[in-house]
Amino acid sequence: MIARPLTRFAACGRLAHPADPLDPGAPAASTQPAPLPCSPAQVRDAVAVIRYLVWLEKNVPKGTVDEFSGAELLDQFRGEEEFSSGPSFETISASGLNAALAHYSPTKEQHQKLSSDEMYLLDSGGQYWDGTTDITRTVHWGTPSAFQKEAYTRVLIGNIDLSRLVFPARTSGRMMEIFARRALWDVGLNYGHGTGHGIGNFLGVHEWPVGFQSGNIPMAKGMFTSIEPGYYQEGEFGIRLEDVALVVEAKTKYPGSYLTFEVVSLVPYDQNLIDVSLLSPEHLQHLNHYHQTIREKVGPELRQRQLLEELEWLWEHTEPLPAGAPRMASLACLWAVASLTVLGWSV
Repeated sequence: MIARPLTRFAACGRLAHPADPLDPGAPAASTQPAPLPCSPAQVRDAVAVIRYLVWLEKNVPKGTVDEFSGAELLDQFRGEEEFSSGPSFETISASGLNAALAHYSPTKEQHQKLSSDEMYLLDSGGQYWDGTTDITRTVHWGTPSAFQKEAYTRVLIGNIDLSRLVFPARTSGRMMEIFARRALWDVGLNYGHGTGHGIGNFLGVHEWPVGFQSGNIPMAKGMFTSIEPGYYQEGEFGIRLEDVALVVEAKTKYPGSYLTFEVVSLVPYDQNLIDVSLLSPEHLQHLNHYHQTIREKVGPELRQRQLLEELEWLWEHTEPLPAGAPRMASLACLWAVASLTVLGWSV
């Protein structure tokens, strides 16, 4: 599609909102640009997704939910949110082996039941007057296999490694995409789709020319991109973890023009699928901080609306994870330097 002007508001919006989320009566913030990251649309979208995940946990064990009816209910929850203008794309609601098809979408005629014994992949988004969202979460309500947990955790590590990366300004996405794949490559796994795409502001959810492919433009402050590594075991299951991230200035020890990403999506990862022993202390700290951020941003909204069941779910699913035995952190820096050298960078 034709590239739109790139602005700092692309996925978060700038409508007035309470200065203090804990006090609905507080004076509204200015309609001038809010301090980054601003995320009123992301907060409301998180409420809709969390409502859906809570509903699934209660109803999937009954055997009454299928991929298509689930997707319709999520669309309904999003439609009830303020400033909603419908979904930003057709929801990918995929259970079990269907999730191994990266871009599968159910239809009224062709779908399958959701099961507590299978993984469920949900890739969806909403259009709001003040922003566009795109988020993917993969969950398992039963007992996942050791391989499923390892694959999920390595996809999560890839998401974290790319989202916390510090890089020189005007670095192209293709130069950093390998960080999303490293944890999978370490054990001979990979995925066959791109790692992310630009996201518009009440425009196209797949917005050219931002992203991590060879034809994309260099990253610059204020751009929004998705970060979405995955893994797909043919005929069995699929995993994808996608967040919207804002390009911001990085704080570095020495002066320079460096950037990093700030994730603005606000839905927890499934702790039932995380093998903590694979996480380095840095990964664990990042994950726990992200979940604490979700509590601080989404919790007050749930409480204000008296969505107490959803609030309890949120607290349970954002409990800090305890430390495990890290396996990969010691070689991460050496691997990254070697990879960039192969790509022609001077280091």
